[in-house]
Amino acid sequence: MLSALTVAAAVALGSPAPETGGPLELARFAGHVVACTEDGLEVLDSSGKPVRGVSTEDGLPSPFCLALEVAGDRLFAATDAGIVSLDASFRVEPVLDVRWHALPDAEDASEAEYVERLDALARTLPSDATYTVLTSRHAGTEDGRVMELGTHRVWTVAGPVLHIEEERRGVRVATEGGVFLIDTEGRLATR
Repeated sequence: MLSALTVAAAVALGSPAPETGGPLELARFAGHVVACTEDGLEVLDSSGKPVRGVSTEDGLPSPFCLALEVAGDRLFAATDAGIVSLDASFRVEPVLDVRWHALPDAEDASEAEYVERLDALARTLPSDATYTVLTSRHAGTEDGRVMELGTHRVWTVAGPVLHIEEERRGVRVATEGGVFLIDTEGRLATR
């Protein structure tokens, strides 16, 4: 269970709390704030007071929630053992049996469009990796690979990929081992 102070601070800031045991990610959904935690999902009212929890007993494939994304009328949650979606009553439905620690942005997609996008990614991405970052053009993995979607281009960087951002000079990749740039010609350099 999250501390009231942690939740109130996270809700006020609109971002995850940095302390251990705090939410890993927050999303506004169905008139509530949903916290993605190491113990499942915590559903909170708008003031940050817990309303209910969602756990493996409710259908989560694992208690360790890592990412949330709202698409259409559903909330998608990535756990370390699969992706599920939840309706406004917080009923859980399995979506994909994959090891993704991230979800791509919904970009105003409907529920059906988002599920199609997830299915297409699952068919495209190698299944031997744990994905930590998913953007519209790139995927980053726990073992330090950066893949350009739609091509066979792959770069190896030091440490798990934490962030990928496109910029004018190429793609900036942040890892636990440093920050790297993949320039527009595909050359990898340390920043």
